[in-house]
Amino acid sequence: SHEIAGVAGYSFGNLHLPDYHLPWEDPEDKYPYGFSHPSAVAIEASNGASDYGNKFGEPVVCGFARSFGQRLAGGERYEYVKPIMFSGGIGAIDNDQTSKEKCREGMFLAKIGGPVYRVGVGGGAASSQSVQGSRQSTLDFCAVQRGDAEMGQKLHRVVRACAEMGPANPILAIHDQGAGGNGNVLKELVEGGGAIINASSFELGDDTISARELWTAEYQENDACLVESTGLSKMMQISRREKCTVSVVGTVTEENRVVLTNFADDDANRKPVDFDTKILGEREKKVFHLTSAPTPLRQIELPASLTVRQALEMVLRLPSVASKR
Repeated sequence: SHEIAGVAGYSFGNLHLPDYHLPWEDPEDKYPYGFSHPSAVAIEASNGASDYGNKFGEPVVCGFARSFGQRLAGGERYEYVKPIMFSGGIGAIDNDQTSKEKCREGMFLAKIGGPVYRVGVGGGAASSQSVQGSRQSTLDFCAVQRGDAEMGQKLHRVVRACAEMGPANPILAIHDQGAGGNGNVLKELVEGGGAIINASSFELGDDTISARELWTAEYQENDACLVESTGLSKMMQISRREKCTVSVVGTVTEENRVVLTNFADDDANRKPVDFDTKILGEREKKVFHLTSAPTPLRQIELPASLTVRQALEMVLRLPSVASKR
């Protein structure tokens, strides 16, 4: 597989730019404590995406930008109060490398990329919570991701080198680490079987990391994969060449249990994680009871004095319409 270009998108509220009032913006609108102002999101999120792309070596070639905020007839406020920062990538992969193998007893679980840090702890879950939650804003900082484009490029080169080996590719299945961290990505790879995972086998960037943080942190630039013993040495050789860590953190078992053993200097008899994988499929499904109410809308009324030029100038001031160059 090979990265080619980046995609970025931003959805934020009304910009409220100084000395640039727009008719649809209400100067009385307030934003929750700890939230960045929409204008700051528009600038800093864009700068961050382009900065990461430049350091990684992929241009951001397309995307979207949306600014919206409106009061309905009933007084309800519709706005991107919690902003969206979307990022993606465009790449190419050989058709022969698109199918992954199922886990088998004796396979190794390997982590490729940067070391474990106390970042992105509960990140995916925290970003999905409603604005009205009672959590203190100070607790959100541990959920914030920290990008490392240099490590991302090293990881990319390891995966690409393995893929370019064709049928001899040592990577039998690979998942990107995202929401849920190790507790999700490793469980996904051993679906249909089980695994014994050793906390002491992970490459730590912070020696004070707890087993809970190791299991849930969503630190970026990290993949998990299944590797046979016959292909492990070749992957290690590639990783040394690219200066990218590969850690063998566990072994696949035929039992339907995922077990995380504690750090070697901790209580070896206490297993921080030990569960039957069957319970994940047998859990009672969550049911959502959705109700809707008719939205009161105002009849559109265009001022008699409105000219085509004035209307065009207002439309062109919308970030979703205006040039993003």
